Order: sequence, then C-alpha cells, then structure tokens
Amino acid sequence: MPSKEERIQNLKKANAQSHQVIVDSLREAMYELLETKDVGNIKVVDLIRRAGVSRGSFYKHFYLVTDVLKDDIKAVSDDVGASIGSDIGLNWDVILKTVYHHRKKIPLLIKAGMGMQILEQMNTGIASADDTFQTRIVVWNGIIFNCILFWNQENYQTPIAELAEKMTTITLPLYNAEIAAVYERKQEN
Repeated sequence: MPSKEERIQNLKKANAQSHQVIVDSLREAMYELLETKDVGNIKVVDLIRRAGVSRGSFYKHFYLVTDVLKDDIKAVSDDVGASIGSDIGLNWDVILKTVYHHRKKIPLLIKAGMGMQILEQMNTGIASADDTFQTRIVVWNGIIFNCILFWNQENYQTPIAELAEKMTTITLPLYNAEIAAVYERKQEN
C-alpha cells in the first residue's frame, strides 16, 4: 500500500494531467473556432461545447475566452527570442525557421487580435536590461515582429532563404552600428 506521501504525489500528478488535458482541449477548440469566427463572436459556451469540458473547468483555468491563447503567445515569443542569439542581424534564417514552425498558430493569433500581445511578450524583460540597450532591444523586436507580420500577411510565400537574405541586407547597417550585440549584453546582466 502506498504511503500517504506517495498518494498525495499521485493525486498531484493526476490533477496536473487533468489540467493539461482541459487546457489542450480548450486551446484546440479555440483554434478550430477561430478558423470560422472572429474572436469577438466566440463565447464561452461555444468553446466549452467544442472542447467537451464544463463551464466550471473553463473558469477554473481561464477568465476570458482569449486567455486560452496566452500560453501560445508566450511560446511563440519565447521561441523567437531563443532563436535570435547574439548575432541578430545575421541570424535571420534561424529566426524565420522558428517563425515558420509556428505558421499555423500565428495567423489565428493575429486574427484573434493577439498580435500586440506577441510583441509585448517579446518585450518583456527589457526593464532588466541596461538603460542604454532597452531602446535597441525594442527596435530589434519591432523589426522582427514586423517581419513576422509581413510574412504572415503573404501567407509565408517567400522562401526562408530569400526573406533571410533580404532582412539581413536591410538590417546589416544596424548590425554594423553595434546594435546587434544587444541580446548578448542583456543576457550577461
């Protein structure tokens, strides 16, 4: 017979798994609904019916319908941020491959009006950067985010290598002006 501590650990594990199943079901349902509806027309009842969960389960995990998308916003932002590296101006191929990996989620997040939340998430943590680098980080994040918007708007038609070459050419003057070392210096702090 398991000890009391083992039973508690098993219960915590089961609860965590249950939580993840509910969250994943709601997220999947949200994306399915976004394919045919505007986010403003998606109600909690639509979402829970599509996901097959109870209203109580929804409100246990989320407050607003759009809250279902917050983990994906963070995932997209974190993945793009991790792909940047210290050679921002020369890393466009890696950045674009990362964006391409999220090409199915990004259009739906933008359609849901969550584009600015992606940019805001990209900009989290700049307050901890040295004052001289904060503006530079915001500039780079803006460039990267606008590249994402452009590429999304054209349905990712431009090949990664071609867009990476164009973006490198455009941003090389910034890189040569030593603005590219922003992320490396930020991470040292």
